[in-house]
Amino acid sequence: MATIPVATAMAYLAAGLSCLPAAKARKRPEIGGWKTWQSRLPTKVEVKAWFSNPHDAICVVSGMVSGNLECMDFDQHGELFAAWMDKIDTELLAKLVIEQTPSGGYHVFYRSEEPVDGNLKLARGIRDGKEKTLIETRGEGGLFLCAPTEGYALQQGDFANLAVIPPDARKALLDAARSLDELSAANCPSAPAGGDTGQRGADFTPTGGKEAWKLPPGDDFNARGDIHGLLTDAGWQFGGVKPDGNEQWTRPGKDPRNGVSATYKDGSFYVFSSNAAPFEPNVKYSPFAVYATLRHNGDFTAAASALHTQGYGKAREPTLGVTFNLKAGETGNGEQGTASEEGPIPLGTLKRRFPEMRPVLIDGFLRIGETMNIIAAPKTGKSWLVTQLAICVASGTEWFGHVCVAGKVLLIDNELHEETSANRIPLVVEAMRKVDPNLPNVDDMIDVWNLRGKWKSIADLAVWLPKFKEAGYRMIVIDAFYRALPKDTDENDNGSIASIYNLIDTFARKVGCSFVLIHHTSKGNQSQKSITDVGAGAGSQSRAADTHLILREHKDDGFLVLEAVVRSFPRQEPIVLQKAFPLMLPDYERNPEDLAGKSEVGVKKDDPPPAEIAKRLAELVDPDHPQAKGVFIDTVKTAYGLMEKTAKLAVERAITDGLIVCGRLPNQPKGMQATKFITLPAGDDDEPD
Repeated sequence: MATIPVATAMAYLAAGLSCLPAAKARKRPEIGGWKTWQSRLPTKVEVKAWFSNPHDAICVVSGMVSGNLECMDFDQHGELFAAWMDKIDTELLAKLVIEQTPSGGYHVFYRSEEPVDGNLKLARGIRDGKEKTLIETRGEGGLFLCAPTEGYALQQGDFANLAVIPPDARKALLDAARSLDELSAANCPSAPAGGDTGQRGADFTPTGGKEAWKLPPGDDFNARGDIHGLLTDAGWQFGGVKPDGNEQWTRPGKDPRNGVSATYKDGSFYVFSSNAAPFEPNVKYSPFAVYATLRHNGDFTAAASALHTQGYGKAREPTLGVTFNLKAGETGNGEQGTASEEGPIPLGTLKRRFPEMRPVLIDGFLRIGETMNIIAAPKTGKSWLVTQLAICVASGTEWFGHVCVAGKVLLIDNELHEETSANRIPLVVEAMRKVDPNLPNVDDMIDVWNLRGKWKSIADLAVWLPKFKEAGYRMIVIDAFYRALPKDTDENDNGSIASIYNLIDTFARKVGCSFVLIHHTSKGNQSQKSITDVGAGAGSQSRAADTHLILREHKDDGFLVLEAVVRSFPRQEPIVLQKAFPLMLPDYERNPEDLAGKSEVGVKKDDPPPAEIAKRLAELVDPDHPQAKGVFIDTVKTAYGLMEKTAKLAVERAITDGLIVCGRLPNQPKGMQATKFITLPAGDDDEPD
């Protein structure tokens, strides 16, 4: 097989491109996970190591990491390429790098002065009876194969000299492609109104005209309404969030594994499926339009009136265009809404409606409708702990002194095989029965769904909610949370994780149950962290849950410390648990503050002094490829086998002593987070920090 020369990869890196070895057949990188290279360039050492081995393809990550690089991809054998070229100014066209792909299509490359969008579909058409994408981009978070991969041939320019074009030039390139879209309302008279040229419901005029409203209900709903519950109620299935922020949704009746039917981002629900009635294909819907379509059969006037009764909008005249014969909580179509859908209500009304808290499931920890995280390091025993908890809820017995209200439990386990669960749960039951001979039989109170090797995401549970409700589950456990995330979800992205917790809240409300999510800690010493900082991934997971419960190692072998932050109960004191296989038993003699590693200092005794390490750091700096300060600290830590605090102190000492330079890059792209970079050894640059 033809392989990619190391020299070519090094030239691409020198041009500021995040280049990776790839497998041509799969059109994917051959280095495992590649998200790291969406935010930083590989080093010379990494590129040399990768391409010293044979690879039949090279790929480049587009977006900010490669200098706001964007690739326009002309598919379907490049049938629209010539027509697009005819629309582009010859001077602008001459600046572009162009290559032909193995299928006869084309790639067009350039860098933008401003950050580029995520991948965009610019032109579509019907081919062989199916909708096909004819032109699209690879932007922020994107990836593409390129020359000298076999079959990819440069027609104009080279990657070492990519042009940087201004915003108006980029707009001209994209607009020319959009003008060739065969399915837009502008190019296809039979296409539904409100397609790519606008948003359905955007031109709606409320009763009395917009001038009669201080704030029209539809506009207010667009600003603060939530369509997630509307969509799931209608049978739509949430499929996660892409790195560019696009939520993925699959229409009712379709398996999410077979693709998505719509996307939602920045207040625009874009439907591209022709089988998603009552929505029309290739149409953008505002949140208000989604509400009107699903709840009022597209009657915007009725929808606006119903929203106003729920607290949306402000009319200049108190009775303008509003039906006041609705009962509190009705949406105008006979459906009962939730209190939150009504908008603000007086405190007195709130007190009368909700005189008591939600029913308790685990006293001190969890109520019906709430979500609880259980976080612990791998192999700590959290799954055994959760099995014990499930049995306590199923039998209505106490869990470490906390009363559980008896209810049916569903254990969704995507880590254990069926045989393991079939033996483990009875083992725990028998051990608990030795402690409490009166423990009731729980065979009919616990259901188990083993999904190891049969991956289902949390979003896939939407179609099962009616069955869950019919079964009467009061607690649903997902073990483990990371294995149930929708495909391509980044567990470190706060927005994505918050959206998933919002979805779980919706599921809990529909089923009438609580959710318990089992998750793992990040690497390293957890004893120095606050409770809400323990747990791998985005910080929003601890804020979104009602209870964040963690297990950490006690200084004494065989003991753990259980701690929790709760939202709807008084503060719970930490307790020590003894690992008494297969149970965990409370130990009230040991001090829960004696965490393992808590007394450890940040610098190991055998680490060299930071001042000594600082003198050697210039040798790790690549003048041509600045590294963000945090990334450089990781480089130092790995290079010398240090603890993180030692590496940080050494870097700070080197900066203070003028041995390396740290500052913001003078040419940082507009919109980029203001980040300090380690640029080059001191003495090579006269610019001040």
